[in-house]
Amino acid sequence: MSLEEAVGQSGDVRAELKRRLNLRELGGLPAEGGRRVKPGHLYRSGELTDLSEGEFRLLESLGLAFVCDLRTADKGAEVPTPRIGEAPYLQLPVFGGNFSSGEIPKLLGQLAAGGQLDNPLPGIYRQFVTDEHTRGAYARLMRALLEAEGRPVLWHCTVGKDRTGFAAAVVLLALGASEETIAADYMATEGTRPEATERILAQVGAVLPDERVLGFVRSVLGVSPEYIHSALDEMRRVYGSTVGYLEQALGVSAEERRLLRERYLE
Repeated sequence: MSLEEAVGQSGDVRAELKRRLNLRELGGLPAEGGRRVKPGHLYRSGELTDLSEGEFRLLESLGLAFVCDLRTADKGAEVPTPRIGEAPYLQLPVFGGNFSSGEIPKLLGQLAAGGQLDNPLPGIYRQFVTDEHTRGAYARLMRALLEAEGRPVLWHCTVGKDRTGFAAAVVLLALGASEETIAADYMATEGTRPEATERILAQVGAVLPDERVLGFVRSVLGVSPEYIHSALDEMRRVYGSTVGYLEQALGVSAEERRLLRERYLE
């Protein structure tokens, strides 16, 4: 069932899940041949923390074939992903795209050395495309999606922005969505998880009350079309096209893309 159906008339619950966890679905997005992504099948989220009983029951009702955790093993142990019904838990760690208070010493060092606080995210998104370990993680995610045979799935990282946003882009590419659609879905993260963002800013500000630093942290925690387009451009640079990336880097054939579209589009 779709997220809307699962929550019934409780629009407040749906809005709270999106606002607090960045939990949302790809359903309804335009894709190949004028079709759209089926509602209630492809979910993306930040880490599934502090779930109320009602929220947990809602997730159980989605009938997930698997829950994929793109966080590193240490983060997964620190903030475990709850088991959702009988859905298998798939941990596929992707490195990069995660700012926390643990980065503060590095910022201190850069400031002390008079260095520039350059935004690392465009480079991180390019590495999502080229890093061997990361390619393997996203290839396994696509293999799991094929093995789900059209059943609903959910993937998440910490914030549901970078690693999860790139995963959504890869899935949408396989479904024939345009780059405009991919960028719009990516930018929909903007404004979600405000408490988590403010908590990190407060932690940084307590140690480094410098607007240059806070502006840097805001840019790293935020979204920009530049980030996801950096990844798409890197696919074309290295593999000739985004389809070349799907086939050569992730091993998703034309026939497998046809199967995914048959199962997840309407």
